[in-house]
Amino acid sequence: MNAAELSSRLAESAAAVAEHLLPKGKRVAGEWKAGSVSGEEGQSLSVRIAGAKRGLWRDFAADQGGDLLDLWAACRAQSIGQAMVDAKAYLGIRTSMPVREQKAYRRPQRPQCATPKAGAREWLLGRGLTEQTVLDFRIGEQVRDGKTYCVFPYLREGELINAKTRNITDKKDMRQEAGAEPCLYGWHLIDPKQRRVAITEGEIDAMTLHQAGIPALSVNAGAGNHQWIENDWERLERFSEILVCFDDDEVGRRGAAEVVQRLGPERCKVVKFGAKDANQWLQDGACGEDFHGAISDAKPMDPAELVSMSEVMGQVKALFYPAHSESTTPCLMLGGRRFDWFEARPGELTVWTGFNGHGKSLMLNQVLLGLLQQGERMCVFSGEMSPAQQGKRMVKQATGLDRPTPAYIDAVGVWLQDRAWLFNVMGSATMVRLLEVFAYACRRYGIRHFVIDSLMMTDVPEDGPGSMTAQKAAVQKLADFAKRHGAHVHLVAHPRKGRDESQAPGKLDVAGSSKITDGADNVFTVWSARKEEGDEPDDKPDGCLELQKQRNGDVQHKKLWLFFNRSAMQYCPSSERRAVAVVPFHAPVHPPPGQADESQRAAD
Repeated sequence: MNAAELSSRLAESAAAVAEHLLPKGKRVAGEWKAGSVSGEEGQSLSVRIAGAKRGLWRDFAADQGGDLLDLWAACRAQSIGQAMVDAKAYLGIRTSMPVREQKAYRRPQRPQCATPKAGAREWLLGRGLTEQTVLDFRIGEQVRDGKTYCVFPYLREGELINAKTRNITDKKDMRQEAGAEPCLYGWHLIDPKQRRVAITEGEIDAMTLHQAGIPALSVNAGAGNHQWIENDWERLERFSEILVCFDDDEVGRRGAAEVVQRLGPERCKVVKFGAKDANQWLQDGACGEDFHGAISDAKPMDPAELVSMSEVMGQVKALFYPAHSESTTPCLMLGGRRFDWFEARPGELTVWTGFNGHGKSLMLNQVLLGLLQQGERMCVFSGEMSPAQQGKRMVKQATGLDRPTPAYIDAVGVWLQDRAWLFNVMGSATMVRLLEVFAYACRRYGIRHFVIDSLMMTDVPEDGPGSMTAQKAAVQKLADFAKRHGAHVHLVAHPRKGRDESQAPGKLDVAGSSKITDGADNVFTVWSARKEEGDEPDDKPDGCLELQKQRNGDVQHKKLWLFFNRSAMQYCPSSERRAVAVVPFHAPVHPPPGQADESQRAAD
């Protein structure tokens, strides 16, 4: 049990502990009052025994305070380690643990060295350290074979535990005493009542922090070797806060993560300096105030999944007051009009459903073109339609024409070149391969919209034993993929066969497991009035796009009645059924015979 955990246990019995330590004190409302840590009657010392600050104390006359473990040490004139032993006994906390055989270490002899003079002294002072800091750490100097070495003695409780020598001109020429105990450097300078300590990756970094007034220790063998943890485990238990100050590089970050995990994420914080390490920052001009500021800004190494709500307030503000100068989440676009009640947000899964022949794939294709207009990129898998047929439909919708000129088709191809990709497989595809290719496309090309048209064209079973479980697992994989890659997945799913098709299906009508729509962030249904091809256009809508679910939007349900332009294969928001050219094009001066009219219409 470390100091922070023990302090919390003491706070649970704050009134009893305060009376035990200060028996001549008196209770005044939610506080226990005494004259000082000596225990006489008085009002100067106040211990909170109730409320949110229970367990904290302050002696206003002596200007000292802390938690109940600090109070125990002050009242009994003990070190924190001694106070922990007594406090555990008072609380009845069992401290004995299974004993493992202790490894035998050799205590080194006192190194043959002298007080740093020319070489080592100049090297240390040149790194921004002071004469006093060099003296505090009892640095020595050795000259061997014409080379100058700094000697760093590892002192603990008055005993030399280890020693390291370093060539001042060659960092690789460094060694420790053979057979010596791996332990932290700098213990002899840590106040026995200190509750917070920094741990650095190198001795000179620890010296730098000490010089700035920050109690610091250093590991003995870099960021990748943590044998010291086992040997210094009990000594480290007395610290409620451990500041991990490893180098800001890949090795340092990995090492810091391991130290935090082993010493306890609840009491460890990671410190970031304005340079690779503490001493480099000092050499760059950082002062004591800078180092204390970095310590104040230290943050716990929380799990990646755990984020403070305060960290997303900037995004929240943007939802209320979007900055038009910044890129915004693409919204639904049809017929040149924007419908802001639905945004294709990253990290989401949208299910599109509708009866066979009612145009769900056609509608989705037009919606995707609207996303491409807004700067998005897409990759489409449609096992039921050849790439050429997909391209023909897309060209019609992109041009707003039934038969655009070859030049216009080429212009569409150029426009789509860095916007649209196909998963080029006819027939079924495995979900594993789909997501593998989608992930590659996302990383390499920055594609953010992925379409599976439809679920029945994958290896996920529609019915039979195990189908429900398989469908749930597939939807979970798609949702996880979207979140992990910041992408938006569009999944086409067929509805169950109904008695008639006069009304649009709902989200509960999707065939298979209900987990398909339960796991989706958004659900759209597409319905067509199924008018005959030869019927005269009228003012009655030809179809409807209905939002059935939107987990993260303000609008949960919305119907958008639409009119269909057959020649352009476009859904239009107006009964005029006027097609819109998504891709701009200027007709050549002399278009081929018979195509001038259409090219001119596109240009207009």
